[in-house]
Amino acid sequence: MSKPVISCSKNGPMIVKGLENFIDSDGTRLTTKAAMGLCRCGASKNKPFCDGSHKDAGFSDEISPDRTADKLSSYEGEHITIYNNPLICSVAEFCHKELESVFNMHRDPWIAADEGSAENIKVLIEKCPSGALSYSTNGQPQPVAECEAAISIEKNGPLRITGSITLKDVNWGQGASREHYTLCRCGASRNKPFCDGSHANIDFDDSA
Repeated sequence: MSKPVISCSKNGPMIVKGLENFIDSDGTRLTTKAAMGLCRCGASKNKPFCDGSHKDAGFSDEISPDRTADKLSSYEGEHITIYNNPLICSVAEFCHKELESVFNMHRDPWIAADEGSAENIKVLIEKCPSGALSYSTNGQPQPVAECEAAISIEKNGPLRITGSITLKDVNWGQGASREHYTLCRCGASRNKPFCDGSHANIDFDDSA
């Protein structure tokens, strides 16, 4: 069976084809169609689906010139090297909330690869939904996860994509994962179609 495919219509919705696993933020499996238009302007009254509101909202999918720089930084430890590209980060905050000894926002540099076990760091990084964080050990890159293709909705946040779903015609950031990534649906990201955490800044409410 072929993988699903996502494409983004100009100043309009995401078009998702061939998706079987579509999971709401409460764990409910949503009914899918062969092709679906998903809202990415934040204004639809039928979220997560598009209802045409992007036209009245004047939605633009242009990338902002003041977006975060596309830079992959490395933090080398004795047993593991951690990589981070803040451009891709969706601010899920697993890292510094669950492993603050390694990921400490009040320290410079904020990532210290020797302040936690390599195994704990791997587990944490593999939870990063956006792919902003990655790692290598003994010169070998992080293995690609073998997950079923799925789109999951983060409550008041982005779409979480897993399972190497093809995303067409985009500029990937340095070090970006093609297996898992997050897509903006609030309309405010400066790095569309990817989420950059702007949903938190605008208090995006996906029930509105």
